Amino acid sequence: MPVFVGTETPHPPTSVPIILQVGEQRFHVNKDTLSGSTMLAARFSGRWDSNKQPDGSYFVDGDPEVFAHILRFLRLGVYPLCYDSLKGHDYGLYAAIQQQADYLGVEQLVAWLAKKRYLQAISTETKARLMEDEDELAGTYGSDVVMEYFPTWRTIKKYVCPRGIGKHYGNPGGCGKACRSAQGDTEDEYEDCQVVTTLALEKKTVFNQTVCMEEQEYV
Repeated sequence: MPVFVGTETPHPPTSVPIILQVGEQRFHVNKDTLSGSTMLAARFSGRWDSNKQPDGSYFVDGDPEVFAHILRFLRLGVYPLCYDSLKGHDYGLYAAIQQQADYLGVEQLVAWLAKKRYLQAISTETKARLMEDEDELAGTYGSDVVMEYFPTWRTIKKYVCPRGIGKHYGNPGGCGKACRSAQGDTEDEYEDCQVVTTLALEKKTVFNQTVCMEEQEYV
């Protein structure tokens, strides 16, 4: 067993997990994971008191929800994407993450958020088409697609068969000699008909994963 000179206890190996108390939540993390934070790396470097609590945890002044995003970045190198398909980006949360990351000295994350790179991670593709048949409204779409429908009513002229045959309605070519004989010398008859035309908007959310995992240096 090695012998250490002096009264100070040697710093545990970086592979040994430690417990961080952030607000009311605890995080179990290896020390080497914290190397991406200049403040936390210095705190646990052994150069000064790391403020260890009686229960063995270390207190970090911060918001646990926000810290969870920062810790995920330190562990995996994945930038946070705070996006909801209905509400959009959570700009307040981005600002909180950036502020706390700045306090902790996570410069790479601070620079990514400052440049608002998250705006390039999500885009929307929109397609529009007119539908005049209600059967066209039926369809199966992925969870990344939102459909919006805007119906409008309009008046059109519909052909009326001289013999009142329903399947000839709106289709003059469907009438044969018997219909023309019944019509006589009168002109084709048309009547006003209300029809609905629907504008369908297909909005597809596209996630560019590389933006949240890019290795480009921002600082």
